[in-house]
Amino acid sequence: MVLRDRDTWRFSTAIGGVLCALVVSVSSISFAEAAQAEAAVSNADSVNYAIPAGSLSGALMRFAEQSGIQLVYSSSLTGKLNSPGLSGRYAPRDALTKLLEGTGLVYRFTSSKNVTVEKASDANSTRVLSPVRVEGAGTNGVRGVNGSTDITATEGTRSYTSDALSIASKTAQSIKDTPQSVSVITQQRIQDQNLTDFRSLMDQATGVSVVTGVGSSLDGPLTPTYFSRGFAIERLQIDGGAPLNISNNSGSNSFALVPQIDMGVYDHAEVLRGADGLFNGYGGPGGVISLVRKRPLDQPKVVTELMAGSWSNYRTMIDASAPLGFDGKLRGRGVLVYQDQEYFYDIASMNKTVAYGILEYDLGERTLLAVGFNSTRQDAVPFIRGLPRWQNGEDLHLPRDTCLCTPWNRYDFDTKDVFARVEHAMGETWNLKLNLGKVRQERSQKYAHTAGLINPLTSTGAVLQTSIGARASAQKTADLTLTGGFTLFGQDQNVVLGFNYSKVDGGGGKSFDSVTTTAPIDVFAFDPDVYPEPASPPPGSRWTSSGSTQWGGYTNLRLTVWEPLHISLGWRYSYSADGGETREDLCTSTTLCPNGKIGDVRNRVTYKPYKTHDFSWPPAWSLAYDITETLSAYGSYTDIYQSQANFVDPSGDPIGPVTGTNVEGGLKWAGRDGKLNATLSFYRMKQENFPLELIDHPLHNTTTDGIHRCCYSDEQDRTLFSQGLDLDVTGEVLSGLQISTGYTYNENENRGPASGALQGRALNTKLPRHLLKLWGSYQFAGTGWMHRLSVGGGVNAQSKGYYSGSVCIRYVTRPNGTVVCDTGGSVPYEFDQGAYAVVHVRAAYQLDPRWNLALNVNNLLDRTYYQTVANTIGGNWYGEPRSFALTIRGQFK
Repeated sequence: MVLRDRDTWRFSTAIGGVLCALVVSVSSISFAEAAQAEAAVSNADSVNYAIPAGSLSGALMRFAEQSGIQLVYSSSLTGKLNSPGLSGRYAPRDALTKLLEGTGLVYRFTSSKNVTVEKASDANSTRVLSPVRVEGAGTNGVRGVNGSTDITATEGTRSYTSDALSIASKTAQSIKDTPQSVSVITQQRIQDQNLTDFRSLMDQATGVSVVTGVGSSLDGPLTPTYFSRGFAIERLQIDGGAPLNISNNSGSNSFALVPQIDMGVYDHAEVLRGADGLFNGYGGPGGVISLVRKRPLDQPKVVTELMAGSWSNYRTMIDASAPLGFDGKLRGRGVLVYQDQEYFYDIASMNKTVAYGILEYDLGERTLLAVGFNSTRQDAVPFIRGLPRWQNGEDLHLPRDTCLCTPWNRYDFDTKDVFARVEHAMGETWNLKLNLGKVRQERSQKYAHTAGLINPLTSTGAVLQTSIGARASAQKTADLTLTGGFTLFGQDQNVVLGFNYSKVDGGGGKSFDSVTTTAPIDVFAFDPDVYPEPASPPPGSRWTSSGSTQWGGYTNLRLTVWEPLHISLGWRYSYSADGGETREDLCTSTTLCPNGKIGDVRNRVTYKPYKTHDFSWPPAWSLAYDITETLSAYGSYTDIYQSQANFVDPSGDPIGPVTGTNVEGGLKWAGRDGKLNATLSFYRMKQENFPLELIDHPLHNTTTDGIHRCCYSDEQDRTLFSQGLDLDVTGEVLSGLQISTGYTYNENENRGPASGALQGRALNTKLPRHLLKLWGSYQFAGTGWMHRLSVGGGVNAQSKGYYSGSVCIRYVTRPNGTVVCDTGGSVPYEFDQGAYAVVHVRAAYQLDPRWNLALNVNNLLDRTYYQTVANTIGGNWYGEPRSFALTIRGQFK
């Protein structure tokens, strides 16, 4: 593959022209919609107010309570300002005018029941200030639009976009003011598209490719891998805390978390594409995902969902929240989920139970304490390693319901998560937040899977093998963040200071000896019932500890020297200790332990961790320029660090980290008073300084500590390169019409002589160059039955991918007993994964004020395609055929 940079950027420029045209056309619509909102406000009924003179913040709170209108404003605006008060009957507009008289503040109606208060110079701006104060009927203190303490909450907004995200800043910022590629999947989209689990959520995330399984052909749908810009996403945040490790899910002693996550627990998801080393320390360039939990509400609310879908997919959820006492200072929320489902391929099934609970308590006017837990139990009969292909790579054209698995297959997960959060407001502009968490996951599996090549002449060669294992992951995280603002150059400035810590431990994992291979199988006439379950061998090894520790500090300074130009600088110090473990080899027979019994420890090995630390330089930076009040241009730089201290140079010192750069820029637009966001981003990324083994060095393959083997250099001439563009448009285009459009173009390759045969080839040929995810929903207006109806639809489409390699068809045994591929005993293969587009639709009807009935149809045209391809031995997975899901949702207050 040859990259043509000039053609790429010409194409990118053309896309930019399309975005600009979209901005102009939608802006014209916004003016018409704004006029309608103004008319609605003008016709609003007057209210009799009784608001005494005093502090402005108190007057605004009383106005919200008496009028039923929700106010959104920064708490720093009101400060020590006073209001003359109000007495008598006034229309909302006249009442606000009198309350704000002489304060230098103005108001703006975003709808007939929502008002933004801001400085006169900030009028009509969509910039989100932090902290934000939202006052509404029945609310106290800081509240989101749904009555929770989360100002980024999307529940109840009925929107496909959000006014504020925190994934790239640790504070609430609008998408327009975030100088990186970020996007959001709101609660409304989660409901409309029936995104019940983490995988289905990522299937709809802009720029994210979901690959079934880990590695070339391992595991299956229960352990997918998520890619962005050609690189795997390895970090997951919960509520903006320290990142969890979700990488390296294969291997008997894997210590990463497998994200078996039910979305019934979460309000929304935020996705950052590209490197984010500033707040997450060492990590890959693929990006980070942030899930935001549902929080308790300040009013009683119960939501229940019942779903029935294709292939006996049944799910029920109940979500209840209410104030519990102490005049609303103590609030609670609980979510219960039960799901039992089968899959479109035979035999495979899954059963899941989720329990989530959270309590919040206002320790005072400025301090909030929250504690909670989340427990998920998931038992599955899995399909592992997918379908094979012919020896030369051609498709077997097996039926889509083919499952090369047995009834005794099992893959069980038990995940427990406990967490605590403390938030404290220090004055009007400074806030301190502490996030603590502990996640413990245990998973065990025993399953049959296919192995071996299928000869195109005889249709034989495949056999059934059995694998067994037990893995564990315990992750402790802590994140302490101080955010605040000050005035400099006559402008408001913002600063973030923080420290985070994470410890990952795979202690409890076990490895087992191989189970004897069964008789050859016929993949074209596979009968799972003729293969009895083999006895499970005793474990050969176990890990009492295995994992890593990371901690570091970070700071980010956001400056406005003069109003149109905003500068951000960030520094990070990171420490990492990886690879430390204690492994116990166990007796599996009396031959190995003549004086002991099976299960006794026959050998114990402890490996010390390899350690590294780095200070980021040059600093992460960004520039944002406000072209207009709604359109801005930005550029940003972020570095990439990945430790490789497990490799040592001839002097015995660890070699330097893999380094890299992430440079991007683009345009961001926010229209319709923040109801519609559009982003066009261009990016270039590279990674370099990979380890080079010094084979000819006299100390090669020697070790002084039994762990680190000599000798390596970090000057290998190899670079991983990725470039492209992202286009993301979300929100309300017209009244009642919500859209989410994500388009990604990416090209990547291996560069440098050290890449060998991979030089000039893509980093991962499974991933498409073009990726489109489109969804829209329209709520009919008017009277009668039509206004109760909403319809939606969309398409997921991608360009073709390909896979090539070689497989061994003839092995030889060396004199030392090792088995290797005979010289000339391998044959090449190459095949394409064709481009495809899958259409989804939805229709929903509001039966009455409480109950809503919805029908989702996925793959409406019943397109046959491979969702993931791997190689000739396995790892090839059909996409889901046409499916139906009927959901009834009730909401009670």
